[in-house]
Amino acid sequence: MKLEKFKNLMEESRFNWREILDGTLKFDRREAEVAALKKLTQQELIDFFNENIKVGLKRKKTLSVRVFGNLHLADFNSQKREADEPNTIQIDDIFSFRRSQPLYGSFEGNCSIKGRPLLNEYKN
Repeated sequence: MKLEKFKNLMEESRFNWREILDGTLKFDRREAEVAALKKLTQQELIDFFNENIKVGLKRKKTLSVRVFGNLHLADFNSQKREADEPNTIQIDDIFSFRRSQPLYGSFEGNCSIKGRPLLNEYKN
């Protein structure tokens, strides 16, 4: 699927604009991802699964997200006061959390015009 050519100009345009708006400017992303996938062996994939995804692992990490709307602030406040599990971490700034993860921003580029960052208003 990644090797499939764009079906029309609109599809290609959307892909390119997404790269521009995200600030990644990785216009050869599909080719780079295919090259990375071709280097991956079946054994590496199995090992990754057995170390990180398989049910019952002690090292397995889970991300659980709860979203409360304005009409449910009382529920949010009551659950916030409840004691969390010992290894629970509350994330208040999702953007900082995502940037702190090893894979986030791996293809992120620097998009600026005349030294002024283009995309600051989109990231907040």
